[in-house]
Amino acid sequence: MRATAVFLLVLGQLALCQGGWRCTQGHQLNEALAAQVDASLGQAVATDTNGQAYSLSGDYWKALPYANLKHVSVGEAGIWGIDASDHIYKYVGGSWAEVPGLLIQIDAGGDGFVVGVNAANHIYCLASVYTKHYNGWKDIGGRLKYFSCGPYGCWGANSGDQIFFNPLTSAATCSFSGWQHIGGLLKMIEVGTDGNAFGVNGNGHVFQRTGITKDLPQGSGWHFIRCLGTMKQVSYDLGTIYGVSTTGVIMKATA
Repeated sequence: MRATAVFLLVLGQLALCQGGWRCTQGHQLNEALAAQVDASLGQAVATDTNGQAYSLSGDYWKALPYANLKHVSVGEAGIWGIDASDHIYKYVGGSWAEVPGLLIQIDAGGDGFVVGVNAANHIYCLASVYTKHYNGWKDIGGRLKYFSCGPYGCWGANSGDQIFFNPLTSAATCSFSGWQHIGGLLKMIEVGTDGNAFGVNGNGHVFQRTGITKDLPQGSGWHFIRCLGTMKQVSYDLGTIYGVSTTGVIMKATA
């Protein structure tokens, strides 16, 4: 086992119940260090530093067909990915089908729709009625470097790490009610299917947005999840945080 993995495992064991979260080392990828992970609806996917994508099957990561992917996402709309040249793919029938458009980050966690941002920080949404036809990306306005959606709306971070929330009004038409600036600074943020949001700041610290309800979808504050250590990216599903440390180790935190 790599020395870094051992260190992080010990760190997790020393802080199992800190802040209401139990942090442990997760299942590791087969051939290389992890680059990114995403979880939704009881599924998890990941990429490694060689561009190999995986899906979690029980206690093991199963390699998907190779497509040199740097980012993958799973949700109601299926499994989607972005390759090293920003091309978009959807996993269909055991292989990757290329989708028109170019993005640097993609999120399939919304209510049947898909969102993402391109290299110029333009924000796009593929409405639920178009996810099977792969065409119909809609520029929803604004500029973000990371964008993720859940049942109540979408969260994002801009190039200055400022945080924004946009309530969803229609998944079928990719319609939103307007941007709201949220206090704090994060370099990325992800939303679960229950509306809970988690993000990572520039120091690699993980934060949970607290106070989120249907009536207050933007929440009311931030909670620092110390026991995860220093992370570069996180995702959340069904009471579990999945994350990739700055050393490429997959970590988990359960409530």
